[in-house]
Amino acid sequence: MARPLSTAAREKMIAAAQEVVTLDGVEACTIEEVARRSGVAKTTIYRHFADADELVIAAVSEMIQATVPPDTGSLQGDLRAVVLAFRSIVAHPTFRQLFATMLSRAITDPDYAELYRRAQELRHVPLRLALQRGLARGEVDPSIDLEQAMYFVQGPFVGKRMVDNVEVTDHDIDVFVDLITKALAPG
Repeated sequence: MARPLSTAAREKMIAAAQEVVTLDGVEACTIEEVARRSGVAKTTIYRHFADADELVIAAVSEMIQATVPPDTGSLQGDLRAVVLAFRSIVAHPTFRQLFATMLSRAITDPDYAELYRRAQELRHVPLRLALQRGLARGEVDPSIDLEQAMYFVQGPFVGKRMVDNVEVTDHDIDVFVDLITKALAPG
């Protein structure tokens, strides 16, 4: 009978991988380097992760761990809370560089693309929940496809911060969220 996987070893691996990714980039995050920094044997790492790519995705996913946005009582408030959390995550230049590297790799490597897609699902949880709450409160048109609406909501913020590399101000958040809630509202 196989031994259960050690959560303490996993935490060490994830912390070491996060350190490597943050300080040295995705390409530097190898099983050997994580083993060296974490003190966890390579064989143990391979029991948890199929390869370095899977380890990188897990480490980054935990860095942007999905959090449940507070239920503020309004779609506008909930969206603002989600965007503020996004802004705090992408404030550091290393994260934007990491995002670009991971996206680029996902475009050229189908296996990595699947790992990346699964990590993105975690990132979507808070926004999906905010939209579902808005729908339940009657603030979102029930004919709107919520999956498509998520991209509609994310677009202005991702475009401004990640593509244009411009700071998203409180004023920007207020303007975008106001426009978005008006567009999603029932007819």
